[in-house]
Amino acid sequence: MSTTCLRCNNELNEYLFTRMTFLPYGHGQAHVMLECSKCGHVEFLAKTSPLLANLRPIPIYAGDGD
Repeated sequence: MSTTCLRCNNELNEYLFTRMTFLPYGHGQAHVMLECSKCGHVEFLAKTSPLLANLRPIPIYAGDGD
């Protein structure tokens, strides 16, 4: 089973962790962002979603702005 874009049906291979909080229901939950490399469509999912099982996470190295 593969994960595809809802808009253009392109196969997705990777995902990004986000630091966004969706209140009131997102407090304390980690989210990931799927972005289609073909059309740019973005979807947000919980990090425990079964749709992420065959995708690889993209490492992000971000500082605190110093």
